[in-house]
Amino acid sequence: MELADRIGVSYQQVQKYENEKSQVTLRRLLVLANALNTPLTAILSVPTGSRLSDKAGLRAPVRSREERELLDLYARIESPQLRRTVLRLMRNIVEQQQTQ
Repeated sequence: MELADRIGVSYQQVQKYENEKSQVTLRRLLVLANALNTPLTAILSVPTGSRLSDKAGLRAPVRSREERELLDLYARIESPQLRRTVLRLMRNIVEQQQTQ
């Protein structure tokens, strides 16, 4: 119940998140990570063998330190406009790399 209060939802909603009966938005995940005083990457990592890791299309958990750092830094960008700019930059880099 304390976690529900910290993230601004009902206790029942937290149970729905835990039981995968309701999807969590990225913004809510950021609030959740902050409330738990843990990096977002710790929440996003999916242990091998879990029900989530078996779902089709789900990318493997982040493994390298650089990937975890990148996700953590991105999550700390508060401006939506700046987030989109960073995302566009990353897309451009990947696209340029693919054409070389």
